[in-house]
Amino acid sequence: MDNTIELPKTELLEMNLDYDGGQTLQEAVRWSKFLAIASIAGMGLLFLLFAGYGSYYIAVNGQELSSALGIVWLVLIAILIYFAAWIVAAIVLLRFSRQVKRGISHQDQTLFNRGLKSLKITFVILGIISSLTLLLTLYSIISTNFFN
Repeated sequence: MDNTIELPKTELLEMNLDYDGGQTLQEAVRWSKFLAIASIAGMGLLFLLFAGYGSYYIAVNGQELSSALGIVWLVLIAILIYFAAWIVAAIVLLRFSRQVKRGISHQDQTLFNRGLKSLKITFVILGIISSLTLLLTLYSIISTNFFN
């Protein structure tokens, strides 16, 4: 027998979504869907560009690259992880737009909340990507200016 007492759930902000807020949210959902699809397509095109240029670069500079093969593999793995993180973020953003749109149209609070959780995950992924990019940029600036 379970002796737990379930307390009624209250709204966090005790606010309701009015017409203007709903319209703004629906517009944000449309833009997030566009950005997600554009990001996936852009990452695909960028991957094709890197693959095409990479093979050309290896053909031209293959002799020099053989001496730094470990670094080349490390950079390739880092680029693949970067692409994968962006694509995952875009897919999760697309999931946000679909779930929130369905949640609004069907008046389903659970689906709407799942969509908001997807948005939070997207922001976490993009925050990590941005932080790492900033750190790598700072490292390259410092190493270029102080060690040459």
